[in-house]
Amino acid sequence: MSSSPFPRRPRLTRAAALTMAALVGGAVLTACGSEDGTDDGTAAGGLNLVASTTVYADIAEQVAGDNATVESVIYDPAADPHSYEASPADAAAVADADLVVYNGAGYDAFVDRALENAADVPVVRAVDEYARVTGETVAEHSHDDEHGAADDHDGDHDDHGGDDEHGAADDHGTEDDHEGHDHTSDTNEHVWFSLPTAAAVAERVAEELATIDEENAEEYRDNARRFAETLTPLEEQLDVIHDRGHFPYAQTERVGAHLFDAAHMVDRTPRGFLSSIEDDTDPSAADLSAMLDLIAEREVAFLAFNNQTETPVTARVRDAAESADVAVVDLTETLPEGVDYTTWMTGIVDSLSSALAGATPVADGGH
Repeated sequence: MSSSPFPRRPRLTRAAALTMAALVGGAVLTACGSEDGTDDGTAAGGLNLVASTTVYADIAEQVAGDNATVESVIYDPAADPHSYEASPADAAAVADADLVVYNGAGYDAFVDRALENAADVPVVRAVDEYARVTGETVAEHSHDDEHGAADDHDGDHDDHGGDDEHGAADDHGTEDDHEGHDHTSDTNEHVWFSLPTAAAVAERVAEELATIDEENAEEYRDNARRFAETLTPLEEQLDVIHDRGHFPYAQTERVGAHLFDAAHMVDRTPRGFLSSIEDDTDPSAADLSAMLDLIAEREVAFLAFNNQTETPVTARVRDAAESADVAVVDLTETLPEGVDYTTWMTGIVDSLSSALAGATPVADGGH
């Protein structure tokens, strides 16, 4: 059983995603606000904003309105931001931007590399806004080694996949401190799944634009407030889920963990399985067996599945969930075609609500 607000994409192997990312790397940047690649009438004297992915481009565009052209470096839904290599045209666009909006913490490291060779370009980093609203710092990660980069990053993935980071218990990887809700989110760079962070990014974009373009400052601030207001019903929906109790789940990657943390859900994924998938290696036979047993025995209410970069291992886990009639909540790392951020998140939260409709929460957060 699959809970998804969007049609399921054809399955992509990670290798296929990387290949498509390479093809995208040579392409010219596409303006997010225009279907035909034009500037929607904002080019003459208008501001030029560049975002790393369509997620941040959409947020920036909602704040900027008609006063700017917003470009996304990665605009292909199949491209993997972890491995994306910026083209010279991408780097030039970043360097020439009036404002750059990106995730940070190594997730979209191609932006950091482009900024190294740029003048003093104003930036909004989502991980900084996450730290501002939560008080938790996201550790810098390097994904270079996964794709054959230099050896000097070898130590990074040990931190990325360590036991403390996943905070898992010995049985099925349940986080150690659910009563205090000390989740894995402090080291999870996928911060756009944190709704308060998305609102904070919009607010910071508005303030940066207000500094650059004082004449339209209040318009930017009003737009940011309106964007934040669209997220309030989703936060309330997550609160309703939380009020029902702690629901256990499994995930193929920690893409949506911030959203699940907001509802105080319990991650039962074996930590060794998560570490292996996130390090782009096959899990051990024991870790895979533990994950499949977790699904087959229906010890979780749903499986969160990263549909954007699928491997034979994660496909096997999904098949096991479907065979066991465990709900599958599909996630991606960039916006599906034709939807904005709020619509995207609404679909995911609705899927969670549907998946949990007949589920039973665990006592005391899984302890």
